[in-house]
Amino acid sequence: MRTVHSTRPAHPDRATEVLVAGAGPVGLALALGLARAGVACRVVEREPGFRDRGVRGKGVTPRTLEVFHDLGVADAILDRGTLNLKVRTYEGDRITGEVDPAPTNRPTPDRPYNGMLLLAQHHTEAVLRERLAGYGVTVETGTELVGHTQDADGVLATLRRDGRTEQLGARYLVGCDGGRSTVRKLAGIPFLGETWDEERFLMATLDVDGLDADRMHLWNHPRLGVGALVLVPMREDDTWAAHVLVEPDGHGELPAPTPETFRRLFAERAGLPGVRLHEPTWSTVWRPTVRMVERYRDGRVFLAGDAAHCHSAAGGQGMNTGIQDAHNLSWKLAAVLRGAPEALLDSYQAERLPVAAAVLAATSTQHRRLFGADGARALTDQFRTMANTAGADFTGLSVGYRGGPLGRDLDDTTGIRAGDRAPDAPCTTADGTPARLFDLFRGPHLTLLTVGEHPALAGPAGGPDLPADSTPSGPSGLFDPSTPSGPFDPPALPGLRRAAVLDPGGHVARAYGLRGDAVVLVRPDGYVSLTGATVDRATLAAHLADYAPVGRARP
Repeated sequence: MRTVHSTRPAHPDRATEVLVAGAGPVGLALALGLARAGVACRVVEREPGFRDRGVRGKGVTPRTLEVFHDLGVADAILDRGTLNLKVRTYEGDRITGEVDPAPTNRPTPDRPYNGMLLLAQHHTEAVLRERLAGYGVTVETGTELVGHTQDADGVLATLRRDGRTEQLGARYLVGCDGGRSTVRKLAGIPFLGETWDEERFLMATLDVDGLDADRMHLWNHPRLGVGALVLVPMREDDTWAAHVLVEPDGHGELPAPTPETFRRLFAERAGLPGVRLHEPTWSTVWRPTVRMVERYRDGRVFLAGDAAHCHSAAGGQGMNTGIQDAHNLSWKLAAVLRGAPEALLDSYQAERLPVAAAVLAATSTQHRRLFGADGARALTDQFRTMANTAGADFTGLSVGYRGGPLGRDLDDTTGIRAGDRAPDAPCTTADGTPARLFDLFRGPHLTLLTVGEHPALAGPAGGPDLPADSTPSGPSGLFDPSTPSGPFDPPALPGLRRAAVLDPGGHVARAYGLRGDAVVLVRPDGYVSLTGATVDRATLAAHLADYAPVGRARP
């Protein structure tokens, strides 16, 4: 890890703990995770205003919806988007098939969000900004980060706005500023990979007359695959997204994204009578870039999202992987800022870099299949099963950190293992109130989940096991052990809460593969950290030492 030492250290009295550069979905999700944990952060965005059009980043995966549930924005996102849109395929003017993804993507008790949600990125950003503003954090637009240095205590960033510069001291800096990241370049972190210059796509939003607006329409081409032409209704904007693969002419020139170009290509590749394409309200030329960094961190500077990895759009994984980067990093930064060991931040790269590499490989494979002769089948399979032929999971639900630095399994009581995603399940709290695990997990806290009729948390060495319901529960079934009460007193740790639940429907047992009563520690980002039939205070204290300093357990 290379650290650039500043000749002018950051001011020790700085009020900003984390500076976030970039206010796309990744930067906003990161800032939201920080703000709800009480971290003082600022968010700067070099663009002068917010996007209100365009079709980038329009696929939201099930795992990202679970992140949004945790951040308190899932309902607002779902209200704006379209889930499991039907897909109609064509060859020329002939309909060749129709796929309804809904039957294979029904919600289940452990997977409440299934299928792909279509929502233009600017709507996702608007929802996140509104939620963030509720914590008193607003995005500073037209503010560009142009330099940064760091020392052992913090980062000194140079910001430029309206021709004037500001020196801002912060404990940490996170670059969420996209594929051309200034933060990454200033940190000297290589961005390895390639840009596929031989492939260019015209993308636009436009009005379309004569097509069913409750379906995606895609045209397969024997040579160009489904890149030949795709038209997607965007309900929230009452418009259509168009994607067209274009080729250079005899002089090597690419067609411009003009109304005439779109009409000509539609006539050549679709030829449907009675369909009219209107003038685009937004358009761009896009080419796939496949790159990633060799490290996510340089001292007190971190990268997330496209600043760390860029993918083909195939599989709709770029924005989603970045948001999950942010969710992984935000709670760790908050914990360290409140006294956890600095080494906790090393786990960010250890966990997320392999995920990005795997996603990059999967999306590259899917890209080649989509834009080949079997492209239509590849895309309909992707929407129906959220996977590709190589077995890659595009839901994000199988992403986990088994074998990572933050997990421990005490025995084989649970089928779920440390590092796995913690599934949802309906249950009841100790006082009989119906509950949902995701709601008990929601927030910046760790959750000490005890499950069963009498799940046991071991008492002092040599003493009896203590049933979970021997400790009082609040109205939500949560117990905060930082306020000692009851015979079992877990190590005092702000942000650790205990949820003692009963499982009358057996949903928790099925989701977690329980072989009896169990104790499961769940991280703030919804991943399992510790499992066992019983957990004694000394073991719990030793494990929690990776997250924050803990007091000595009382005898």
